[in-house]
Amino acid sequence: MQMTYQQAGLATTITYGEILTSSIQPAMYQDKAVIVITNQRYYDHFFEKIQGVFAETTVDWYICRNQLYANTLDEWMGLLDYLERFSTQKEYLIIAIGNVGVVELTGFLQKVSLLKSTFWVIPVSFQSYAQALVAARTICRQPSLAILKQLNLPENIFLDQTMLSPQKDGRLIDLQVFIRTAVVCDYPLLQRLFKEYPNQKQLQVTNFTALIEELTDYYQEASEEIESYGRVFEEAFYLTTNGHFLSENMKRFLGFLMHFFWNAVEESWDFRCDNFLIWLQHLGFPIQFPTQISMAEYLENVLTLVGEAGTLLTLRIVGERGEAKVVTQQRLIEAFENYQKICEQL
Repeated sequence: MQMTYQQAGLATTITYGEILTSSIQPAMYQDKAVIVITNQRYYDHFFEKIQGVFAETTVDWYICRNQLYANTLDEWMGLLDYLERFSTQKEYLIIAIGNVGVVELTGFLQKVSLLKSTFWVIPVSFQSYAQALVAARTICRQPSLAILKQLNLPENIFLDQTMLSPQKDGRLIDLQVFIRTAVVCDYPLLQRLFKEYPNQKQLQVTNFTALIEELTDYYQEASEEIESYGRVFEEAFYLTTNGHFLSENMKRFLGFLMHFFWNAVEESWDFRCDNFLIWLQHLGFPIQFPTQISMAEYLENVLTLVGEAGTLLTLRIVGERGEAKVVTQQRLIEAFENYQKICEQL
């Protein structure tokens, strides 16, 4: 199956519901050499599979570190050094097969490179699929400091369900993408997620195939809002002492949760935040704020990142986008206290 996705005046063709050998034909990359940009773990998993899919041409691999945000300045400089060996007289197909950072890095590269090339993405998770739908491609000095930016969408995205992570943690990370999208855009979708994925067992046996089109439509409508919800709170963990105790994906998850609780206080939601946390806990999300991290320092870093503008996106209610609101220390403290009180009662 195929659908067309548009954003920022750019377009991409999404192919899903098929394995790669069915959806990718040699004529699609005729006379092109393939360069795959990936992470070490996905090179180990998919090297033979990808070599087989592109057996009609040469395939070169650039392997990034496994960190979530591999679109760092150091990785960018290493990639440029690697590409010096390639002739500018040939045509290339540059494919991102990796995490969020690999998708960003590859999209930025293809936009600015002197090599004549086409950009594809083969997602390894719904997290990387969602990133492929975002036109902004950045290179960062650190996760909270983007220093270079281009707009670029892949010509093709091939979503092969057999390549998506089946592990427990991978399923939780992917479900987080759908939860954030539902919270920002569609409360009935959140209710469906609650019913279809009530616990860890059900999460492992039920896939997300039926939700692909909805996710894609919402990203076409509001990708910037979806991706930004929780981002400042996530970035604050990187600036806070002992933030390294949290994995990158845990920083992302707790960042979303902190934004959610601040929003609930700011808009005085009539929403059962306790039931929401209970559900997340049943699914296996670690919802407790780490004792090793100072909340006072963390909240100060949130205010620093918000900066002079002092505002963040709010939702009027869950599933309905509102206006940007000023972030105050008092509201942040109130939100955290509310969050902590619920956690202590679980």
